Amino acid sequence: MSSHEVDPQDAAATLAQTDRLAAKMSKDVYAMRVAMVSLSAATAFGLLIIGLVPSIGAIIAGTAAIVAATVPVSLVGATARARDRAFSRRYVLTIGCWGLLFAATIVIGMLLFPHVWGFWIPAAILCAIPPVAFVITGSRAVRS
Repeated sequence: MSSHEVDPQDAAATLAQTDRLAAKMSKDVYAMRVAMVSLSAATAFGLLIIGLVPSIGAIIAGTAAIVAATVPVSLVGATARARDRAFSRRYVLTIGCWGLLFAATIVIGMLLFPHVWGFWIPAAILCAIPPVAFVITGSRAVRS
C-alpha cells in the first residue's frame, strides 16, 4: 500500500468516530436549547411571582424556580465537549446579559416598583429574551 492509499479499516474507524462526535454535538446542542428555554420560562415565571405576590413564600418560590433553571444551563455549558465555534462567546454574552437584566430588575423593582404590574410584566419578558436569543442564534449557526 502506498502512502496515498487509505486502509479501509482506518477509514471505517474514522467515519464511526465522526458519527459519534456528530451525535454527541447534536445531543449537546439539543440539551442546551432545552436548558435555555427552561431558563427563559423560569425567569419570567419567577420574576412575576417575586414582583407581584406580596409574601416571603412567593419570593422564595420564585427564586427557587430561577435557581433550579440555572443549574442545567451551567451543567450543560460546562460539560458540553462538542461545540460550534461561536458557542463560548454566545454563551458568555447570553449569561452576562441575562444576569445584568435580572439583577437590574430585582434591584429596581424591589426598591421602586414593588407589586406594580406595569413594571414587572415587561421586565420579566425582557429578562427572558437573552436565553431565547441564544437558542435562535444557535439555530442559525447550526444551519450555516
